[in-house]
Amino acid sequence: MKFYKYQGAGNDIILINNLQDKIEESQKAELAKRYCKRHFSIGADGIMILENSEEYDAKMRFFNPDGSEGEMCGNAIRCFAKHIYERGINKKKELNIDTIAGVKRTWLTVKNGEVKNVKVDMGKPLIKNQNLILHVKGIPMKIFSLEVGVPHAVLIVNDLVRLKVNELGKDIRNNPIFPKGTNVNFLQQLGKNRFKIRTYERGVEGETLACGTGICASGSSAVLLGLADADKPIEIEAEGGKILVEFTKIGEELETVFMSGPSEFIYEGEI
Repeated sequence: MKFYKYQGAGNDIILINNLQDKIEESQKAELAKRYCKRHFSIGADGIMILENSEEYDAKMRFFNPDGSEGEMCGNAIRCFAKHIYERGINKKKELNIDTIAGVKRTWLTVKNGEVKNVKVDMGKPLIKNQNLILHVKGIPMKIFSLEVGVPHAVLIVNDLVRLKVNELGKDIRNNPIFPKGTNVNFLQQLGKNRFKIRTYERGVEGETLACGTGICASGSSAVLLGLADADKPIEIEAEGGKILVEFTKIGEELETVFMSGPSEFIYEGEI
């Protein structure tokens, strides 16, 4: 089977082309569990499967390393759009991609045939709870709970360097208040509309170098908490790279969040 390896802000993803429907539904979760294993296989933060869409330009299915299917992945969808364009599957510079979280519009910046940047309409951030207090390791923590395609918890912190992301993230991710689990984002403000982030990802069950939906959720939280100006781009720096977040509003309410950033083809092979 042929595969393609990409990364977006350090999130490394395996892409498998299933436009010919050769991979059966029962096999997809097992492929993710098998091929995402680091040291024993290709190794990745997830697998995206390219499929046909009846209504849109293509369909993206995303599976986590534990075999669970994710509704969306922000860094993966940028890589997905790059693959579709550069491999000649669809040469439009505006692609509508079907996902479990709904259709996602993407805009491609292309130079000399290479996709340099992808902007994604991530939809409306859905606020669940702005003042949630959880006791983690006996310490009360204020958490902003919301969804940007997938569930996220956002915590504002003063020092990311010393933070025990895996330890704290695991406790919050598995708290019974989140029946489907949640991704956990720790956000530190560097300046006006500038932040750093570290994320514990559900499905990976550990910290990753970046999480696109988590960056969008964290940018949304920063605006709603008065830490950032929604009328200007917000720069969020993950361990694997920087992503820009922008918004449209209706009055003071956030209507749409956009994510912009690069993606990189690493290599292709057969397994």
